[in-house]
Amino acid sequence: MSNLWGKCVIKFFKYAPSYVVCLCFLPAGFIFGYTICAFIAERHLDANLIDYGPLILGASLTLFAALCFLLLKYLKKCIIYWQPLLLIGTGVFNLIASCFYFADGYDHVGAYMSYVAHSLTFVAGYGFLLTISSKDSRALLISGCCSCYLMGMASAVSLIGAAYVQNLEENAGQTVTPEQAIDGIYVNFAATYLSISAVMLAIVIGLKVLHVLGTVDTSNSLDNDLRIANANGSIFEPRADVIKRLQFFYVTKNQQWHVTFLLLFTEAIQFALFIYLVFWFALNDAVRLNDLAHVDAMFWVIFGGSVLALICLRFVSAKVQFVSTQLLMLLITVLGMIIYGTTGSKVTFWFLLVLFGLAYSSQQIVLLEVTHLRFTECIIFASYTLKLVSTSVVYYYFVANTSNSYFYARDENTLMAQGFVFMIITALVALVVGMKVPRTHRIKLLDIQYEVYGIIFMKHQIEQLNVRWLNDGTIPTISQ
Repeated sequence: MSNLWGKCVIKFFKYAPSYVVCLCFLPAGFIFGYTICAFIAERHLDANLIDYGPLILGASLTLFAALCFLLLKYLKKCIIYWQPLLLIGTGVFNLIASCFYFADGYDHVGAYMSYVAHSLTFVAGYGFLLTISSKDSRALLISGCCSCYLMGMASAVSLIGAAYVQNLEENAGQTVTPEQAIDGIYVNFAATYLSISAVMLAIVIGLKVLHVLGTVDTSNSLDNDLRIANANGSIFEPRADVIKRLQFFYVTKNQQWHVTFLLLFTEAIQFALFIYLVFWFALNDAVRLNDLAHVDAMFWVIFGGSVLALICLRFVSAKVQFVSTQLLMLLITVLGMIIYGTTGSKVTFWFLLVLFGLAYSSQQIVLLEVTHLRFTECIIFASYTLKLVSTSVVYYYFVANTSNSYFYARDENTLMAQGFVFMIITALVALVVGMKVPRTHRIKLLDIQYEVYGIIFMKHQIEQLNVRWLNDGTIPTISQ
């Protein structure tokens, strides 16, 4: 029994840094949940730069951090694990920012500081987990980050939504101005945000202390090949040098940047659909899934889907999971349109939210896995910025425009048209991802790099070579 306990303790401390980084996405999700609620609650107010300023600041800071990591990799010729220090900084910003939400009119100040922490969490968190994890745990841990993020988002919507509805109920029968409706709605959010920030800051500092004491290791990858390559300086080896070094291979066209840009594009489209449907199901009277008092239920259902994704990723790849989810979305959308058109029931739309939660992390996983290791943080910046742009564009063109005859339509023909548009986009995204994304499930990062480089017939595929080629020394090559 003592031996079993000892093994559990060793394994816990082995993965402790990764667990802590996953938890750091909880306050980040809290911040984005505030943004969603603020956009909904303040949509009747005149929008100006101060509403989009925090998002712009977050994208700008992500670019700066990505360029710093890129410069560091060029100078050091290896990956330096400074992310835990960066996460301590995000904890400090979260703690200070939470104080501004207590006072009316100062939530925008808090939002600017919150998005400093929000942006750095993405760059440091995803970059750390991608390279520190083993091939078996990498997808699960990145998916765990997304689940923590969605849980934070759902928690924020619950707290702010409850306060918003309470304001409306207290002023029932009166003409409520937009300013009265949002008065004090962020106080409960601020108290919870402050508590979470303080706890997370203490945990991250504790992790750094344990690293100094030698109890945990935050500077060496659990992927043996990656750790060795990082130590000897060959981790950023150019494709031409890889081709010269490897034996028994078949070279095709380099697909890395092609696949990376395709995934960035499809991820932005998928996230825009996600944000659009969240706003649509919350605000359109014709398809509203719940009243404002219980709008947070949608986000908890999405979070539940992300937890289900963790279970699925234990057995299938992120690519298979994403494509399967998209195909299910097509089926559910068809059923939903038929059932809603005949009976008026919206039950099937809840399954769409579960599927969005199920697919939320899949593209993020494969995008990080196929990205060039030198430019990981730059791709994270691009992915992060596209998410913020998607949110802003959907809000500006659809939500804030209360007279939008498409977004707020109630007639059945327009609603059906939106369903068909959703189906077409979903089908195209599933097709692109299914055809272009390589196999990455439980494969070492360097092997994934070689595959997207176009270097195939590696060690596990050598038996596919013609025996005559091996005997006479002929190795076929298309191009280098």
